[in-house]
Amino acid sequence: MKKVGIIGCGGIAKVHAWVLGGMEDVRVTAFCDVDLERARELAETMGSLDDVLICDNWRKVCRADVDVVHLCTPHHLHVPMAIGFLRNGKAVFMEKPCATTAEQFQKLQEENQRYPGKLGFCFQNRYNESTILMDQLVAEKQVGKIIGGRAFVTWRRDKDYYEGSSWKGKIETEGGGALINQSIHTLDLLLRYLGKPKTVKATIANHHLSSRIEVEDTVEAWMAFGGEKRGCFYASTGYAADAPILLELQGEKGRITLNGSEVTVYVENEPPKHYIREWEKGIGKDYWGCGHKACIVDFYRSLRTGGRFQNDLKGVENVFQTVMQIYESARNS
Repeated sequence: MKKVGIIGCGGIAKVHAWVLGGMEDVRVTAFCDVDLERARELAETMGSLDDVLICDNWRKVCRADVDVVHLCTPHHLHVPMAIGFLRNGKAVFMEKPCATTAEQFQKLQEENQRYPGKLGFCFQNRYNESTILMDQLVAEKQVGKIIGGRAFVTWRRDKDYYEGSSWKGKIETEGGGALINQSIHTLDLLLRYLGKPKTVKATIANHHLSSRIEVEDTVEAWMAFGGEKRGCFYASTGYAADAPILLELQGEKGRITLNGSEVTVYVENEPPKHYIREWEKGIGKDYWGCGHKACIVDFYRSLRTGGRFQNDLKGVENVFQTVMQIYESARNS
């Protein structure tokens, strides 16, 4: 039986708790949040409070009889907390981002070498049924060799999203806005098919909340990859709604388009092929995707068997480095 602690008991923690509550051989025995009542409320949703630690200091969980912790905390706390838990013998499953600076990432690499196989990240969209279908279509070369890709994220984040938060909207604590927070999962999928960019040119802007927040609400990037592949990326939190993401791969013979849970294959002189991959209903927002359950289950599979977890530090290095390249390019533009 794996004993688990949840650190940070806000909105995304409820999704983790929902998944963990349905797993065999797993029991959440610690809930930690600076708001003690919020930690207690999440604990109560999972049933009995017998032998459960409820606290407002994460270091208490470091000393507790816990095997795995889920970090659902503000971004700037991810790395220092992960290091503390790893050094106290816990496995760590972390919400994105894995770090907010290159210096943080380097520290995480050093600890990961000392404690291999103990660190995983929640890039759940890799586990969406639509992503798995896209993987298959690309592997089968349905549109031939992939020569480029484009991705769009258009969501809505107004001032009420930031009000009452002590960390959102601030460079020091959030690390960025529309890129590192809202659209990093979509960038990750684009890179999944295009690889590591050789050239990145980008701009960021704050169009509709410039008087409220320090971070960007809009980002655009042009990327060049090996083999003359090109990628275009756009994300904004200034839209009127939380629209489904759009990801398109251009091949030599056609294109594959992912729009939310729908995938369409276009090949010249052939009728389009449409696929719909229904998302499992859970809790959380539909536009987050449906992969949290499969992602978390896979992490525990890796802990149990010693097999590799695709979302280990090496597996998320490319998307992190590309995020840093986009910010650097934008600052220098």
